[in-house]
Amino acid sequence: MSSEKENIQLAEQQIAALNAHDIDRYLQGIDDSYVGEAELPPSPIRGREEVRQALGIALTAFPDLRFEVEQILASGDYVVARVRLTGTHKASFRGIAPTNKSVTWRSCNVVEIRNGKMFRSRVYSDNASLLQQLGVLALPKATSAS
Repeated sequence: MSSEKENIQLAEQQIAALNAHDIDRYLQGIDDSYVGEAELPPSPIRGREEVRQALGIALTAFPDLRFEVEQILASGDYVVARVRLTGTHKASFRGIAPTNKSVTWRSCNVVEIRNGKMFRSRVYSDNASLLQQLGVLALPKATSAS
């Protein structure tokens, strides 16, 4: 079992690899039996090659994608990272034609770490905000109570 400090260091290294768009370096921190879940991918992401494909989709759609850490917490084998993402929509993303819009949204990733590698994760993203900024989701305006 890794210490909480080591788990936070792994999370920071993984985010640095994402910001460098170094997928190979990122994959070094992924366990062979990794399973990742999120709202937008159609099914769980299993293993390094599916992670590579998912990151390729995101980095193609948002070639300037950046992750800004807002908070990282660790408890035992779990790390929670809250991040703010920014990028410019330059290519198709989940069926949405490129808009060239700059977007910002927040995400929280809960990661289980085993033997110093990411074993399982669940991403909770503000996809409504992202889709609204891309112009494919209209949210009703709030009305005041009388």
